[in-house]
Amino acid sequence: MYEVALIFTVISFLWIGFVYVRSSLFSVYHPLTFYLAFHGIVFVFRPVLAYFMDYRLIYQVYQFTPTMADKTTALVATNLGMLVFVLACWWFGNAPMQFKTDRVALGEREMLKPTFWWMVAILAPIGLYSLYEVWNTAISTGGAYTNIIRDYRTGKAYNVGTSGYLIEAQLVLAGITVILAWLMRFRLIWLAPFALFALYRLGLGGRGPFITALISVGLFYLYDRQRKNLPVWIFIAAPVLLGVFTTVGNDRGESIRRVIGDDQSSEVFGQTREERFLEGMDFGNLEYMEYLVYVVPQRSGTYGYFNGVAQLFTEPVPRAIWPDKPNGAPFERINMFDYGLPVGMTRSLPGEGWFSLGWLGVVIWCGFWGWALGVIYRRFAEGEQSAFQVSAYLVFLPVLIVAFRDGQIVTVFRQCLFYLAPVVLWHFAARGVGVPPLAKIRAGLAAKAAARTTGELAALTGTGPADWNGLPPAVRRRRAALHKSTGPDA
Repeated sequence: MYEVALIFTVISFLWIGFVYVRSSLFSVYHPLTFYLAFHGIVFVFRPVLAYFMDYRLIYQVYQFTPTMADKTTALVATNLGMLVFVLACWWFGNAPMQFKTDRVALGEREMLKPTFWWMVAILAPIGLYSLYEVWNTAISTGGAYTNIIRDYRTGKAYNVGTSGYLIEAQLVLAGITVILAWLMRFRLIWLAPFALFALYRLGLGGRGPFITALISVGLFYLYDRQRKNLPVWIFIAAPVLLGVFTTVGNDRGESIRRVIGDDQSSEVFGQTREERFLEGMDFGNLEYMEYLVYVVPQRSGTYGYFNGVAQLFTEPVPRAIWPDKPNGAPFERINMFDYGLPVGMTRSLPGEGWFSLGWLGVVIWCGFWGWALGVIYRRFAEGEQSAFQVSAYLVFLPVLIVAFRDGQIVTVFRQCLFYLAPVVLWHFAARGVGVPPLAKIRAGLAAKAAARTTGELAALTGTGPADWNGLPPAVRRRRAALHKSTGPDA
């Protein structure tokens, strides 16, 4: 039965992917592209590898053995989630991508450059200080996030001795550097800040921000060149990026720290870990899904009932203000660590739906995400695509990779709070000094063009004062004097 489900998984993914690629919707800017890429890697390609190579590492770490029924249910549930997401996102995001960059839009960017530098002057020092603190921690202890403690009763991680806001503030540099490269039309010298940020982020062992920033700068470049699809060389470079991703994950960035500076840490990560290609936890969402099916509701006797949404209201409160703040979602009904050792587990969209309400939860949760992202995309594709709209959307879009993997809406809030902070502050700075929105700039130019046309007609026809606006001042004075002496009806 599992083999049938696996074959169906491959066929359904290929069919949906073929239809999507052949449609007018297909572009790198559509959320469907990101979800299908995520689903194809973790729920199609890797399950095939896991079947033939008999992956067991995560089962051993998590201390559980799913039945064949559990494995089949997990696979079918992920396919259901993909189908619902695709239908919802396609229906509500049914708008082909249109590029609306013209001379007016380019002029708006030039008008916004001074306020962009004001924003950089405010946020960049905060981000650099955050990066400096985390880098020093990594140099001295061997890990960038040794201040994060995991409660093994619940499996939830939380900060001690410092603020999570301070640790994550460095992410504002991602938004700043990619927007800077775009505003400066990707001249090599203006790509240097992005390259430095990416290098130091890799040195911290955090691959998520590096991948997010890399995809974001790629999207800005393709948008600037008005291209909807990836160039061929990206697929050639993909194995190299995968190798970097794996290496940084294995040693938590220690090799890069040793190249850049004097890493005094004595702890070397990953020396004794043996795993085969894609067997590790970075792409283990299938096993995570199987664990969720294994526990909920068979052993837990209940569901989560979308309780994770409530974390949106508790997450922003610093632990210094609320020492007893719940680790994770408040009022959690199910402790996954009562049934195994799911360290580092992420639920993914279909997994969060299953945890919340089983089959119905998969439909509700994946449908909700498909609807929301479809609406956001359509507003961008059909909107005026001002500098702020382009910046916000292209910085936000790569965050979905982490969000799809985690499956929780709080992940979007946690990431976007810092990634989008430069765009928000830039917007308020521009409006504060009176830079008009793109729509008003276009309206003003249209009004001037109409007035110029009216003046030209008045010069040709010699009509009354209302039509003299386009004439030179001396001509208007002579006509006014003649008009006054002879009377309007003469």
